[in-house]
Amino acid sequence: MKIYFYILLVTLFLTNLTFSQEVWINEFSYTCADSTDELKQGDEFIEIVAPVGTNMDQYGIVFFFYSDDAYHAYHYSQLNGQISSVNSNYGRGLFLVKTNLSYRLENNNPIDAGIVRQALDSYLEDEMTPAGILLVEAATGTAIHGVVYEISNGFPEPNEILTEKYVEIPWNITLTDKAFDIIRLPLSDSPLSGPNGSISMIGSGFSRFWTTTSGLARNLCTPGKINYNQSALPVELSIFSASVTNKNVNLRWRTETETNNFGFEIERKSSKESWSMLGFINGYGNSNSPKEYSYLDNSVKEGKYSYRLRQIDNDGNFTYSKTLEVDLSVNFEYSLSQNFPNPFNPATSISFTLPQSGLVKLSVYNLLGQEVKTIHNGILEAGVHTYNFDAKDLNSGIYLYKIVTDNYTQTRKMTLLK
Repeated sequence: MKIYFYILLVTLFLTNLTFSQEVWINEFSYTCADSTDELKQGDEFIEIVAPVGTNMDQYGIVFFFYSDDAYHAYHYSQLNGQISSVNSNYGRGLFLVKTNLSYRLENNNPIDAGIVRQALDSYLEDEMTPAGILLVEAATGTAIHGVVYEISNGFPEPNEILTEKYVEIPWNITLTDKAFDIIRLPLSDSPLSGPNGSISMIGSGFSRFWTTTSGLARNLCTPGKINYNQSALPVELSIFSASVTNKNVNLRWRTETETNNFGFEIERKSSKESWSMLGFINGYGNSNSPKEYSYLDNSVKEGKYSYRLRQIDNDGNFTYSKTLEVDLSVNFEYSLSQNFPNPFNPATSISFTLPQSGLVKLSVYNLLGQEVKTIHNGILEAGVHTYNFDAKDLNSGIYLYKIVTDNYTQTRKMTLLK
């Protein structure tokens, strides 16, 4: 009886960990110069993602900045309105927050009728000091998700936000673990940016791109444009594999959905050569159904090679796939690699090697031994195979992934942290 009680207790605990991923700050723009209007700033806005039907009255926005060796709140507004299905995807829609500096947002990028929006009588601080925005529960002040921008060396990350100096609100702000994404100087997308579910900044000066990096709502857009796509990825790559036949390398990949996909550059490098482009394959543009792609590299000799895809949008933005390693100097052996990243949220890559073609089943199980996802079940060629596993519909916890072939079975653990 105790065992069942502990299983129930752990299940309830892990279920409660998933709530914070339902609502998040997806994007914001600030200090976007437009010399034609001779304005230092403009198009300043905040975009929040929430499930369709969410009552936004339960949330509020806090603006804060760093001053006198501490982080201080200087403006608070409670939000209001219900998330509509206009321009929604995957059950999530948009809430748009405009500030006193949203001069040209709707002129440059008309907002569809039905998208909930709210104007605040404030603006983001434009000082060379860390500042940011924070989404909180309106009733308690508990942090849901926030962004701190322009943190340089010497400035601490916020472990509290004081409320008694510049603003009157009925509660103290309670910061939850990993409540913030940190945008560091220099403004670049790198491990130091530390995104954990939302945004980082790419570019410099007044020409910047914003992009989410969690896999939940990845997007690319320029300042002044709101993101209308809340899908898992503009191009959701579910399979990327390499098989070797007669000393040729056959690359195969599959997309589940595509948005604005111009196509794929295939790139290769070896121990003696840097990355170079082998060829290009056109994408399907926009698609809600799976699409299969392949490329045969018949220009290889014995040795080790790395392959990756450079997926390019119609507007010129691009992202790289995971890298595949192929060693033509040795015979393949059965192996199942540790997933990467691990822990993960909500997507990870699983790779395995096959020395011969045959029937392969790759599945994910919970700790009770129940199969929760079949990633692949079918014939595969010999070679290295990589599958993307998206666990957005699963609760946080430890899972097992298992490969079964006629001659090989292996199981490994992976940890989902939401």
